[in-house]
Amino acid sequence: MELEEALQLLRAQYHDFLNCLQVVSGMAELGRVEQIKDYVRRAADEFEARGRLAKVGLPAVAWALLLLRMEAVPAGLKVSCALERPDRGIEVEASAVFRALHAALIAAVSGTGRDSALNITGKNVSGGYALTYAGIFDWEMLKQAVAATAEASALNIEFTGENGITLLLPAAEA
Repeated sequence: MELEEALQLLRAQYHDFLNCLQVVSGMAELGRVEQIKDYVRRAADEFEARGRLAKVGLPAVAWALLLLRMEAVPAGLKVSCALERPDRGIEVEASAVFRALHAALIAAVSGTGRDSALNITGKNVSGGYALTYAGIFDWEMLKQAVAATAEASALNIEFTGENGITLLLPAAEA
């Protein structure tokens, strides 16, 4: 983790929180109580989702995904994550792969003028932990963008057809 990245992520969190307060303040001045309740619920859900991600038990993965979520917003990419807690130690030596994949995903949607959605799920599988990225993207192009980095890391990557990609993070040796 780079300190500059950590500060950038903290600044984004502070900005989001202050923005929420300003929106609530504006709605309060207009007397829109029901809209305030709805907005606060949605904001709380978003902050809770970030917290769940940070507590999943995979610090390197959580860090990479929190950075992705922050960097995806200006590109118009909505990232949702649902990761189960690993039931054993997981080796994560894939920061370069995450960076390459995430940069390619953001590049794929940047400048298109349309919003895109990316769903990331994580689950325990035989031999480790499967992190699956799914959405409507040109996965063949993304495969090419990360192939060399993935090969250098010896990370098992499976492309699941037109729908996504799965990274298999191996279980730590006991």
